[in-house]
Amino acid sequence: MDPAAETVKLDDDVQEELRKLAERSGRSLGALANEALRDFVRYENQVAASIDRGVADLEAGRTRTTDEVLALLEQQRLARTRG
Repeated sequence: MDPAAETVKLDDDVQEELRKLAERSGRSLGALANEALRDFVRYENQVAASIDRGVADLEAGRTRTTDEVLALLEQQRLARTRG
């Protein structure tokens, strides 16, 4: 994959910590930044997908009250302790 040319302004403290980590690990600053951003993007996409699923559940009426959720959790807890 060809790298894209993009400029990103990092806060001084973030840049310094990345530089130190690059030195300690023997990896390039770019490789570390790419790995961190890849993880961040993956996480944010997972959060957005979870929110979308939650909204779809709400719109479809797939909901539970707090009491129902607490009762279900209690049932699961009891099943684990029995078993």
